[in-house]
Amino acid sequence: MENKTSDLVEFEEPRGELIFELRKIMLDHKIWPSKLFIVGKKRYLLVYQNITSEGNHVEDFGAIKPSHLKRGDVLDSFSKIELIVSEIIEAKIVGEGKEKQKFSELSEKIDLTQKIHLLKSWKLIGQETFELLHKMKAVRNLLAHSWHIKNVIYGKDKTLETNFLKFQNDLKLIWNRLINVYDSVRPQNKELEKTLTEIKKVISQK
Repeated sequence: MENKTSDLVEFEEPRGELIFELRKIMLDHKIWPSKLFIVGKKRYLLVYQNITSEGNHVEDFGAIKPSHLKRGDVLDSFSKIELIVSEIIEAKIVGEGKEKQKFSELSEKIDLTQKIHLLKSWKLIGQETFELLHKMKAVRNLLAHSWHIKNVIYGKDKTLETNFLKFQNDLKLIWNRLINVYDSVRPQNKELEKTLTEIKKVISQK
């Protein structure tokens, strides 16, 4: 029997108490990790160069789903997909090393198509996820270059406008699978525990 690829193995939800403790320490002591990305079904936390971005959503995987068919909202969803794909590749190549900043600069020079092929060649995603990511990339390209959003095709004989619910559900599916992969290469609860330990050590040495 063929082993499941990482995209089909359900991730462990990041522990809320760890996120809460980390947020409190960052606010109280004005100390931040240089870079941290944590994402679950209903929440995400992104810390980069002392800037924190976070979100909580009622709906599972709500962070990725555009509520309205607006070009900016849909492109924002694609930027999140590219972010997590880049984070997966960084975790796979750099691991826990100290070269994350340098890798981030390098990653910006690699296009999304190449990144998707890397995930497939490393057997982190299966064929279905691979094809869905390419389908999403095609929509992003059409959106970026179409005169009107109503011209964008999504599905056989359908447009993004007439097939928007299917598009939203596909986005949630791909987001779920990418979180599965991300948690497999960078277990998020371990990452939270490690980050907390490092920050507490810095505080104790002051």
